[in-house]
Amino acid sequence: MDQIPGAAGPDFSPPGFAPCYRHPERMTGISCQRCQRPICGECMNPASVGFQCPSCVASGRATVRAPRTTFGAILKPGGGNATKVVMAVLAVEWVLNLVSRGLLDRLLVMSNEAIYLGQFWRLITASLTSGSILGVLMNLLVLWIAGRAIESELGSWRFVALYAAAGLGGTTMLFVFGPVSSGGYGAASAVIGLLAANAIFKQKMREDVRADIGLFVLLILYSVLIGFRSFGWLMLIGGVVVGALVGVVLAYAPRRNRSTVQVVGLLGVIMVCLLAVALKLTIF
Repeated sequence: MDQIPGAAGPDFSPPGFAPCYRHPERMTGISCQRCQRPICGECMNPASVGFQCPSCVASGRATVRAPRTTFGAILKPGGGNATKVVMAVLAVEWVLNLVSRGLLDRLLVMSNEAIYLGQFWRLITASLTSGSILGVLMNLLVLWIAGRAIESELGSWRFVALYAAAGLGGTTMLFVFGPVSSGGYGAASAVIGLLAANAIFKQKMREDVRADIGLFVLLILYSVLIGFRSFGWLMLIGGVVVGALVGVVLAYAPRRNRSTVQVVGLLGVIMVCLLAVALKLTIF
């Protein structure tokens, strides 16, 4: 049967070949489903329909927001690096202090007399000191058990900021309410501040925090019984109070502009501590 002149039939012509946009020496008949640029076999990335070029795949990934925790940390496997760094610093400080026969601790520990003499760095560096071998082992154990879980929820910078702020809270409490002759090691107050903040996080997630509160009471009572005259228990109380305050800032920051609100809140807590120290110096 003769074909009717002018009637359109199926197109059996071979597809047009063009050089790959990334490898001009390679001819291809496949094009990207998004940008329609020709792509060779090496550049093909399977998509829901057809293939996409590497550029379109990269741009698509860039527009996808990484999942985050309730407190703003990016969800990713592994983690705990900041916790391990803090643990390493505590361990190295203890060893160096042992080697130097106590010289390092004499430079870093909290001392109210030293603060009055202008050695303000002790307000921060005290949180790196643990004292006895039992003290450093207990701090390392708590950090290993609880620190990594807290960091996974907060992220590295929030975890380090929480640790530093809780340590500052402990030294501030000792300086403001303790006698001039008092002093102490600050790592325990920073660690207990982490636990206090974690109790706030659990409270927000509707979890039972009675065991956490009981632990704080026992630790503080134990510190009072074994060292009431050293007033080290004041540092623990300061760590709990400031750790809880920072926990509230991190846990209840609004989702919109969350990081900004958290930073401002952290700075606000730190400023309150520093103002309390300045006021005590002025009164004294």
